Amino acid sequence: MRLPPHIRCPSRQGSPFAPQIRQKCTPPRLKSFLEKTLIARETARSAVHAFVLLATLLAACDPAPTRELHVFAAASLRGALTQAADAFESRNPGIRIVPNFAGSQVLRLQIESGARADLFISANPDHLDALQPAGLLAAPPTAVATNQLVIAVPGANPAGITGLQDLTQPERRVVMAAESVPAGTYARQMLARHAAATGQPGFADAVLQRVISFETNVRQVAAKLELDEADAGFVYRTDVHASHGRLHVIETPPQVQVTARYPAAILRDAPNPELAQRFLTFLGTPQAHAILTRHGFGAPA
Repeated sequence: MRLPPHIRCPSRQGSPFAPQIRQKCTPPRLKSFLEKTLIARETARSAVHAFVLLATLLAACDPAPTRELHVFAAASLRGALTQAADAFESRNPGIRIVPNFAGSQVLRLQIESGARADLFISANPDHLDALQPAGLLAAPPTAVATNQLVIAVPGANPAGITGLQDLTQPERRVVMAAESVPAGTYARQMLARHAAATGQPGFADAVLQRVISFETNVRQVAAKLELDEADAGFVYRTDVHASHGRLHVIETPPQVQVTARYPAAILRDAPNPELAQRFLTFLGTPQAHAILTRHGFGAPA
């Protein structure tokens, strides 16, 4: 670079940029020019170093891509499966479980309509069995838990319900899941067993006439009871457990009790079948069983 003539120094020691320039041979305007040039160079060099350092730090801190596992599960599993998913994720960094909780019949319809899912856990075998003929399952179902259908009432039991027989009284308000919902199917089984045990052929119809609403999943039945919108309803024992005292179980004789079974299966078009198998295997571990037990579920059967 050539300096403007008015700031050149006629030094005998070479270039005006030589390190041997003496102070007395450096005019103020030249000194100012050199200082500004050096500052600009140092500033640019520092900016480059800072940029490189920042890029290195960002690259080092960038986490590995998260892999998602989409699990379709019966509404009654919400609390237990959410905790089981948290435990699984803590043991498997980089994996995130994306749950979809609804009535089993709704989940089955979504899968039949092409919804993206890796694993389906139903509240009864019927909906998984219905998917097998269409070839939508990658392997036969595996049982992961059991539950028990019960009669539940609001915590204070204002209607004074003592058993199934009380549900036939004209003033009673009963709520249950729709017949297509597993909890609704189990409720009708309980009514049929009671009718057979007591010799009352019309018992089931008498109770159904007292039903004020048929819900699309069992959690909605529990919600109506908690809000005192019904005198009694058919839910799972786990729903009563999850109510923390807002609901109360009316015990029934062993011969009329119904056990719900929860099978799970990996879907044929699962985006992550290997992850689905890992989570399904985890659900069979003591850690997962302990979580399910705390929520009121029983061992697989």
